[in-house]
Amino acid sequence: MLKGADDSVMEQEDSASQHGEMTSWDINDIKLPQHVSQTDWFQEWPDSYVKHIYSSEDKNAQRHHSSWAMRNTNNHNSRILKKSCLGVVVCGNDCSTLDGRKIYLRPAICDKARQKQQRKCCPNCNGPLRLLSCRGHGGYPVTNFWRHEGQFIFFQSKGAHDHPRPETKLEAEARRSIQKAKTAFSPSSLRLKRVQEIE
Repeated sequence: MLKGADDSVMEQEDSASQHGEMTSWDINDIKLPQHVSQTDWFQEWPDSYVKHIYSSEDKNAQRHHSSWAMRNTNNHNSRILKKSCLGVVVCGNDCSTLDGRKIYLRPAICDKARQKQQRKCCPNCNGPLRLLSCRGHGGYPVTNFWRHEGQFIFFQSKGAHDHPRPETKLEAEARRSIQKAKTAFSPSSLRLKRVQEIE
């Protein structure tokens, strides 16, 4: 009976030391934990100072997916992928849609495209658009780090997003498709088609 109690205590200590090993690592460590008993569920909106260990089989982790608008950032360590948050594009008039939602557009990844995006009008009220930059990591953008090691993908986020969530990539694509369809069937584009057919 006493031996069983000792075994139980040993198992608890092993579990506690293993849990400590799972959370005490840093993405820049030379050696990362390799005896991981359970990987994490994939997080689409990682926020704050968090660490996750994903299976190397996880498709979202393989793609370094995040619903935040992130872009690859120059990193001097080729083993670690570094991504920085671009923030969110909002309506300068702070308008709301008919169902009460605010306009939180996904910023373009490319600098030129992002500048061009801000010269466009709000899709809801035609007001000016403006970029809310992410400054959640000591005045700098929140940074995500990804590292593939053996059968695991290690993820670490530094900083807490100080802005609303942008639309997801799928939502952005759907919105653009609807806008293109509206433009294709607007009275001015129909008139232009008629003129082209007549000519």
